[in-house]
Amino acid sequence: MDNRSTLPLSHSTPPARRDFLRTFLGAVASLGASGAVSGCATAESASDCPSDGTTKPFDYLAATPDGALDVSGLPLRQDDPAWGAEVMWDRDLVIQAATELDGYSTAEAALLLREFDDGNNIANEGCMLTCLAMVLRLLAAPATPPWTPRTLNDAAHEALYYSLSGLSMTTLYADLVAEVTGGAVQLCLKEEYLPGEPGWPRMRASSSALVRAYRTLSPEKRANFVVMLKTGTYDDTVASHYVLLHPNDAGSVDDDDVTVLDPAMPADAKVPWRLSDSAKVITEDPDIAAGWQDAAIEPTQLGGAWVFVRWGENRDRSLLAPLVHAWASELSTRST
Repeated sequence: MDNRSTLPLSHSTPPARRDFLRTFLGAVASLGASGAVSGCATAESASDCPSDGTTKPFDYLAATPDGALDVSGLPLRQDDPAWGAEVMWDRDLVIQAATELDGYSTAEAALLLREFDDGNNIANEGCMLTCLAMVLRLLAAPATPPWTPRTLNDAAHEALYYSLSGLSMTTLYADLVAEVTGGAVQLCLKEEYLPGEPGWPRMRASSSALVRAYRTLSPEKRANFVVMLKTGTYDDTVASHYVLLHPNDAGSVDDDDVTVLDPAMPADAKVPWRLSDSAKVITEDPDIAAGWQDAAIEPTQLGGAWVFVRWGENRDRSLLAPLVHAWASELSTRST
């Protein structure tokens, strides 16, 4: 007997969660990010919008830059007054959800999120978010208005990558950048070096085959990639940090103190800004300094490398080949 007919399923059931989450794509005005939508909301002229009422897919790869990446206006800073006060998580709501729904004690729940006097906002918690906004600025089709940490935070909330209460409903799909660009820009390679964890050697820019490979490429050949570096501890709750390896870094591949685009870089800082400068600034926070000291983290030590890449115009493959060839060469050289 086929028991499938007894299952309580029908076409009248509510929309799938995925369909529900896609309602955020309609919030163009509040997100201020044309790269997050498709259809006439992003049309630049009436001719871009079909007369039959259908929508025309937004070309997520249109007008991407040629040649070396333009870093003018970067880095974006996480404490910029334009978005620094925007809340990412509401600690009171996180504690309430953890205690009332998940059975944690209040003391246990209080350990889930660091407490700040002015809240868990972008200025305090948004280094990775700000880096991802810079990735979109560098690799994605221009958005109107441009991507910022604020618009990306709004998109993450709307799509439930995270919520004020800590709820996440992305079915372990971790790449917000791919979501908001329709897959045109994606995280393609990632290495974690687990700094401070037993058995893991120190990794630096000169000893990471992936970072070395990227740095062997000319700025023009780097134009389809952005490399995000993780620094500090493996544990992301307090003492880790994220920066972008400067796309036009001209240093030697044997140089560990690389130039970076740092969300924590002070507005009046002098350039070039390097990993050691970043370490000095973020460890002015006593809790971060304590975390680095406990894990014996050094200023130019890397915790990981994340590579973002564009996909080709036909979406049949990414534009990763030059980096893969360089990476294979570095891996081969270092394994002999």
